[in-house]
Amino acid sequence: MSDTMERDGFSIVTRHIVMEKDLNAFGNLFGGAMLGWLDDASALYVMDQIGYADFVTVNLDDVNFKAPGKRGDAIVIYCRTMKMGKSSITVQTRALAHAPVTGVKTEIITCAITFVCLKDGKPHAYFD
Repeated sequence: MSDTMERDGFSIVTRHIVMEKDLNAFGNLFGGAMLGWLDDASALYVMDQIGYADFVTVNLDDVNFKAPGKRGDAIVIYCRTMKMGKSSITVQTRALAHAPVTGVKTEIITCAITFVCLKDGKPHAYFD
């Protein structure tokens, strides 16, 4: 599946190992931890793509949890640019869980994250 992701224009941005501290009461990857990882990865991707770092997350859209992550899974996060506005950039983000023992890769979440560039704390038309 990761080969398909790269053919579809996604780039691997980062990886995380699911640890005990990341689990909810039922032994699954806590959704809040996953969303934090997606936000971090998407921000790193945007910094790399546009060469600018003064921006904020303004929206997470179409968040779809598809399968649970489990302790020991390697979570691989992929991003690609969806669209750009005058001051904003929207990134499509997907994460796959790679099970280390079986080698099975499962898509666990997809979402779109929008960032707005700032200058002096206000939206800045960076892409004009």
